[in-house]
Amino acid sequence: MQKFPLLIVCALALAFELGNQMPQAPARIGCAWPLSTCPVCLKPLGAAPVIKIIDDPKDPSLNGREIRFESAQCAATFEIDRAKYLNPANEQMVREQLPQYPAINCVVMPEESLADPTGPNAGKDENIIVGNRLVRTCCGQCARRVRRDPVKWLAQVDKGIVADQGAKYALKVCVISGAPLPAEPVNVFIGSRLVEVATPADALKAQQNPIETLAKLDAALAAVKPAATTAPGALPSAPPSAK
Repeated sequence: MQKFPLLIVCALALAFELGNQMPQAPARIGCAWPLSTCPVCLKPLGAAPVIKIIDDPKDPSLNGREIRFESAQCAATFEIDRAKYLNPANEQMVREQLPQYPAINCVVMPEESLADPTGPNAGKDENIIVGNRLVRTCCGQCARRVRRDPVKWLAQVDKGIVADQGAKYALKVCVISGAPLPAEPVNVFIGSRLVEVATPADALKAQQNPIETLAKLDAALAAVKPAATTAPGALPSAPPSAK
């Protein structure tokens, strides 16, 4: 009779050992896929896209990057030639994220200034995408350093975004839960945008559907903008006439 407890212990130990040996899914680096379309078929992503996190330790610039596809077939096609589908998507992300990128110097060499991210020369610097997020550097050498260690340098971008957008963040409630924002909200970064939420659980929900999250953010900001920009008792200024 004493053999059965021993067998149970052995079985549990074996299961634990096998569990430790099973490959773990890579953790996402950066933010969730911030585009509304599939990089392969270019169709809008449905309510239940196929979500893939690239597992490629040999390529730190891609390892941990989340991609969303319209179908499993698109996900399989993507693996045939990643660059073919990622290069256009990266260009689109750069265009969309440049206007909100903080006015900071090169993240690797802070003494090196960059062009105004909203100006006509913004595209002349090294603008790269790692973890679905824009990072601007002064030269190709700095860009290579960012690609080798994206987590380290994205943290520097985060500081710039918080300093820039956090200081003028106009919302007092969480766009995910509707709860009042605490004195120290949880910062979520989607592309070059800052979203302040109430709890870590809200942060996870914000990344589940980043397009929807940004739409909620924009709607909430549009709702508070008239009150913030119009003096008490004054009428809103008339829009400029079309020419």
